[in-house]
Amino acid sequence: MSRPTSHTTAQPSTHVGGSLPLRFSTGSAKQVVTVVAGSTGSTIAVLQAWTSVGGGRWIRRGSAVSTHVGVQGLTASPSESSSATPIGSFTLTTAFGYYGNPGTRLPYLKTTPADWWISQSGPLYNTHQRCSSNCSFVQGLPNEHLYYETPAYNYAVVIDYNTVNTGHITQGAGSAFFLHVTDGSATAGCVAIPQASLVSIMRWLNPADHPRILIGIG
Repeated sequence: MSRPTSHTTAQPSTHVGGSLPLRFSTGSAKQVVTVVAGSTGSTIAVLQAWTSVGGGRWIRRGSAVSTHVGVQGLTASPSESSSATPIGSFTLTTAFGYYGNPGTRLPYLKTTPADWWISQSGPLYNTHQRCSSNCSFVQGLPNEHLYYETPAYNYAVVIDYNTVNTGHITQGAGSAFFLHVTDGSATAGCVAIPQASLVSIMRWLNPADHPRILIGIG
């Protein structure tokens, strides 16, 4: 984003700001990422980062990015039997990846062969777990072995849909939704973008600004 100078008259108008393309709650967020698809059946969307300038006004941060979403599009009712991306407003509070921290201020986990994301029903549903042997969960499907899911999980940000950060987890209502690196195809429900774009966003995200991702139809 270019910065205004004292001898520029047109540039300051870009900082007046406008409304976001999706009408979901942003809570206390000062940083928002929108993911806008053309229909609920679309597997392609457009991702744009935004910064609050107050008063319900937002300015774009960086360029729009072509994005892959679920192979079954978007849904307001996610489930374990669906490969669709959840519609709504979700916090972005943690990140992880095969590689070391790329510079994000979010709490970051560098994965190891012992790291899993749990999608089987039970008390660990939709949580990260680290265990190498004699684990209290299945070391295989439906659980995801994070370390080996590359390039998708070279870097990833957890989308707080149905996670402990929402205050309540509903069994079977869908799990393991992330903003991650694209492999060039539709996902099982995650939001996927090129690695360079994701790293740029991760470096920008600041927990103090209560970042959120808004996913919907525009």
